[in-house]
Amino acid sequence: MPPVAIRQGIACQCAGVTHAELDEAIACDPDADVASLGAALGCGLQCGTCIPAIREALGEVAWFAAVAQPAAITGARDVEALQRLIYKVEITLREKGSYPAVLPGQHVVLRASIAGELVERTYTVVAQDRPARRLTVAVRRKPGGKMTPWLLDPGDDGTPRMLEVSVPGGRALGSGTRRPDVFFAAGVGVTPAVAMVNALPPNATLHLHYSVSSREDAAFVPEFDARAQACPGFSYSLRDTSIEGRLPRRSVRRRVARWPEAMFHICGPEAYVEAVRRTLLACKVDPERIHVELFALATGARAGRSSRTRSYIAGALLGALPAFLLLPDLQELRPHGHPNVGHEQLQCVACHADAPGSTRQTLQAKAKHALGLRETGAVLGTQPVTSATCIRCHANPDDRHAPNRFLEPRFDQARAETGAQLCVSCHREHSGVRVTAPSTGYCVSCHQDLQVKDDKTSPTHDHLVRQKRWDTCLQCHDYHGNHKWSAPLRLQDAAQLPLLEKYLQGGPSPYGSTVVKAKQDPTR
Repeated sequence: MPPVAIRQGIACQCAGVTHAELDEAIACDPDADVASLGAALGCGLQCGTCIPAIREALGEVAWFAAVAQPAAITGARDVEALQRLIYKVEITLREKGSYPAVLPGQHVVLRASIAGELVERTYTVVAQDRPARRLTVAVRRKPGGKMTPWLLDPGDDGTPRMLEVSVPGGRALGSGTRRPDVFFAAGVGVTPAVAMVNALPPNATLHLHYSVSSREDAAFVPEFDARAQACPGFSYSLRDTSIEGRLPRRSVRRRVARWPEAMFHICGPEAYVEAVRRTLLACKVDPERIHVELFALATGARAGRSSRTRSYIAGALLGALPAFLLLPDLQELRPHGHPNVGHEQLQCVACHADAPGSTRQTLQAKAKHALGLRETGAVLGTQPVTSATCIRCHANPDDRHAPNRFLEPRFDQARAETGAQLCVSCHREHSGVRVTAPSTGYCVSCHQDLQVKDDKTSPTHDHLVRQKRWDTCLQCHDYHGNHKWSAPLRLQDAAQLPLLEKYLQGGPSPYGSTVVKAKQDPTR
């Protein structure tokens, strides 16, 4: 398949980065790579779907020629006789070469030319056979879709479909042997769980609760049965909602009671995901231990919008017009809350850059998106504020917990639990404080196996870890290392928790004078 020319429009939907911005950043930095572009622009740091576009812009190998062979693995159909079968699609690489190992829960982008249009769709990899150069994805037909009818129906001559597959992207799932994993899946949302089951370490614990509309709609059950026999730590429950009804809250509560320290994963239709998430929160599960696979929420057919809904959307668009309050002369009228501590003197434009396109073009794009005539919307007024926006002012080469550090594979679990690669996970603007993280115990995500040689502290780090005193870490350790501060050897000499909590909410610093001060980006 011939290489695709550089395209216009958005390259990274999460950060709102365009192909033109990618090209400009690469032209300005001959040594640019995926990590540096992520730090500078914020692209490639969240869902990972844009990684192929970034690699392609860098001139790297981003796509591999492949052939797809589908096979139905379920037998259910809906009342309109439209196929609801789940297909297992084998993606075989057509050329020998080095293709990366796929971590459990990662996805790939499939790209094909369909009726003269280049179509890309993202699917979770459920299995990989590296010697055979083969990936397996699970796909459910989307009525009216562009990719699935082409991919799942044989061609006129019955030959397999030729396409391209990207390198894997997205974060890995699963806690390994560190803590149990409990996965609530519904329908085709089971695919990330299948990947976790296939890659489950021998001593790990994983329980899957799998809801289906009928037993005929259950996929990968033989694989689950075989894995349960081979791996004592794996168990699963299958719920036929046509007979047993929807998942009741008591079933969720029972699993929380059995695995109280587990990492909980949810994937399925939107109503299912929200019901399970709310029940977990009601059971006092820490939100940092609840992971939702959002990509599965759009698997169904797009529902038509009523005229009333369209009227509401039009009203919402008109209501967005106050974005003009970001103009410097009208800053006193801005509707947001107080700036965070240290940002009181900043103007809005220091963080909110103008979005491309005129107001008329943006409103037209939003209206088309609302009416289903355009796949993506547009940003009105200003571009989204990302970690890259923060780093422009707060870049510190000595930062002990720089956001880009958490992009390393060994921090996959920390990213899943804390979102530490995103500044806004702990510093949500317009809240009038320094830190908005709900808990200061996030150190457990990386340091629960901490061992310090010749530990002279009192009490020792080993004792504090065993006692799960994660609230004490910030008493002695400045998270970003941007203050003049000598960590005490005795906890009783450290900053007291009430003083530390006041500091996080905007009070005086217990760490002494600042070494690295934020400076407004002169290019803004």
